[in-house]
Amino acid sequence: MSDSQPPRSLIIGATKGIGFALAERLGASEHKVALTGRSKESVDTALNRLRELQPSGSFDGLILDLKDYSTTRNILTNFGQVDHLVLCGSSDAAWGPFNAMTMETIEQALKTKLVGFLNVVQAVMPHLADHGSITFVGGTAARASMPGSVGIAAVNGALESATRSLARELAPRRVNLVSPGLTDTEAWDQILAANKTELYTSFAAKLPLKRVGCPGDSAGAIAFMIANSYVTGSILDVDGGWHLG
Repeated sequence: MSDSQPPRSLIIGATKGIGFALAERLGASEHKVALTGRSKESVDTALNRLRELQPSGSFDGLILDLKDYSTTRNILTNFGQVDHLVLCGSSDAAWGPFNAMTMETIEQALKTKLVGFLNVVQAVMPHLADHGSITFVGGTAARASMPGSVGIAAVNGALESATRSLARELAPRRVNLVSPGLTDTEAWDQILAANKTELYTSFAAKLPLKRVGCPGDSAGAIAFMIANSYVTGSILDVDGGWHLG
């Protein structure tokens, strides 16, 4: 990328939630943004919304199933140069009591959010600019030690360890991770169902900042990681103080 060209950012999993908020934010900052989703319908819907919100922005979309490793690699091999790669959370979340959880549930979460993410990084690396960055979106469950979170904690914990190792191995490309706490996104609508408002209120009362997060909170943190050329190997908590205990 020359000084006269806008940065090209690829956001994996950006049709909703944090990824969508980031796409909107980067589009307003003159990034050329490509987002991915699992279906043509979800990608087209997200692109239409973004173009309405940011008529002057540059947006494109790809359909990816991160568990289909070979197809994902083939698509990304032909994508071209990337300045910033962001890998957002998957809907394959391994929440629930350990004794009631199947190993298939944990395996599916690992296939998407750990192995699937690393497969994307490997596929993009030959096209990632020397000044470029990789930002993972993990989750505070990695270190919160909560009952019912062992599956997602294992996935996010592995992603945090991978972040530090990759920051060394892939330098001078920068590798960081943003770790959101409970964030009010569409992903929670079905999980929390009718109790969502009550559970949000109860959870917020335990936090120093007294509210659950919004997608823009984490999108701002990711944008910082992208913009700051002297930050690598870092884990940034965006959780309202949840990590304080």
